Amino acid sequence: MNTLHIFSKPLSTFSSVTVTSLISDSDGILLMGEACFDQASYQNLASQQYVLSHCLVARGITAHPSFSSISDVEWVTLIDNAKKSITW
Repeated sequence: MNTLHIFSKPLSTFSSVTVTSLISDSDGILLMGEACFDQASYQNLASQQYVLSHCLVARGITAHPSFSSISDVEWVTLIDNAKKSITW
């Protein structure tokens, strides 16, 4: 994975033109916090899509079928394996 894009807010918070132009197919996205409620909007941005499991549990929701639910330990590994990360 080239870049891991980490989002904590709904996609509508950002300019969709800016976000979509900066994410490539070789990138991944990770949703946390309030962004977990907006999984459907994020689902087509990258081929590798993750959501923090504890954020889902805290909000009483489940992962969208296109997202992999990961733990904090897996999140650290994901960042370590990415060439770079960007927190939005």
